[in-house]
Amino acid sequence: DEFLEKEVKGRLCGRAIWMGPDHRFGRGRAGTPELAQKLGAALGLEVHVVPPFRVGEEVVSSRRIRELLSRGEVERAWELLGRPPALFGEVVHGLGLARTLGFPTLNLSLDPLLLRPREGVYLAWAFWEGGNAPGLFYHGRRPTFPGLSPSSEVHLFSSPASPPRFLEVHLLRFLRPDTRFPSQEALVGQIQVDVETGKEALRKISPPRPILVGV
Repeated sequence: DEFLEKEVKGRLCGRAIWMGPDHRFGRGRAGTPELAQKLGAALGLEVHVVPPFRVGEEVVSSRRIRELLSRGEVERAWELLGRPPALFGEVVHGLGLARTLGFPTLNLSLDPLLLRPREGVYLAWAFWEGGNAPGLFYHGRRPTFPGLSPSSEVHLFSSPASPPRFLEVHLLRFLRPDTRFPSQEALVGQIQVDVETGKEALRKISPPRPILVGV
């Protein structure tokens, strides 16, 4: 009652609220849609319960999407979302390690409160103001180089004329998990394979459309 009256009706000046059939609110998540409708009627607040959205037989939910991303199953997440899962981040300076390996990258600063995908290498499509290009997205702990902090970075198959300030990165396919290689040469060899695998896969993938970035 307090949540709907003070927060939704009072602070937010809400007149109507929509929620799923399994939504819970209030202390201890004790509030149900049925309770919300009962309380809303007394407060003059419209409460609409939205039926589950399904793709085939599967219910689409934020919990399911988070589960898929944690497993690296971005293609299934794409099917459920209707678009590839995407990450957004400011481009920051890195150590230049990837450049010494022959595969320069753009390092991303991601919001620490947002969900990260499974660590590893992904085929991706990046958008920035004025351009876009496919490439490889890496998110992991850089285990081949002990002592380094985790990193999120993108190697673009076609580099922009000048480094963008912000990237929108769509994850198209999980290529492999984060792996510790016995040598720098072994890592470079695997990255070459990743690039070839990614470019081959792009033959069967339509370019996604940006969400936030205007190109």
